[in-house]
Amino acid sequence: MTQLFSRDGAEFTGAPQFNDAGRAVRYVPVACDRCQVINGERLWVMGTENGRPYSRTGFDCWTCGNTGVRREREDRLFTAEELARVNKAAATRAARIAQEQRIAREQGEAQQEARKAAFWADNSAFVQKLDSLRDDQDPAEFFNKLRADIVGNPRTPSEKLVALVDAEIAKRAALAASRWIGTEGDKVTLTLRVEKIITLWSQWGTSWINVCRTTDGNVVVYKGTADLGREGETVTVKATIGGHELYGETRQTLIKRPKVLDEVVA
Repeated sequence: MTQLFSRDGAEFTGAPQFNDAGRAVRYVPVACDRCQVINGERLWVMGTENGRPYSRTGFDCWTCGNTGVRREREDRLFTAEELARVNKAAATRAARIAQEQRIAREQGEAQQEARKAAFWADNSAFVQKLDSLRDDQDPAEFFNKLRADIVGNPRTPSEKLVALVDAEIAKRAALAASRWIGTEGDKVTLTLRVEKIITLWSQWGTSWINVCRTTDGNVVVYKGTADLGREGETVTVKATIGGHELYGETRQTLIKRPKVLDEVVA
């Protein structure tokens, strides 16, 4: 009798059967996955509890009729020559698939490198701007995260994002360039653009913090009840230097008793 083998190469020692196509096969029982023996009795399993199956109904298994076998699986049997051909075909197929996957992977990597090269060619100046805004002491800072995101997932930044970065660079440059004006007690005449007004309420009434900037970029702050105008307006005032403060890296000159000489809406 010709020796037969299962697909994994194990010798078959029993009596083979033959399917409708006349091929040698064996039928292997497939265990039922809906019932188990619980306390010596096979029952339909409702679920697991503490890692063990349980059944509180006492129902027989409707899937296998309490036989424990759901179905029989047909396994093909092979002669040595047939198994050799099947294994050779499988190896050829596996090699072809591996080659296709390797080519696809290399093509994907090449496309990714091409995208990165195109990104750096078009956006290196923008990344340099982000570098100038980095804060090495705080990796979670907004512009640190923005740079990591832009470089990690290369893409052309939107016009809105470019404008945001340019505005931040201009803002920081202006703040760094700000200088203190005069000395405490000096009487000065200043032309100011009102950039921000913060309203303060208290039991003594309403007052305002006016954050202003001179024409040469110096920051001037007035806190009090005098009206310097609305945000965005430019005014000329006479005032007294009340002191100097450092807000972050920005030098701020404090004024008091300002008197508006004229007002120009910007």
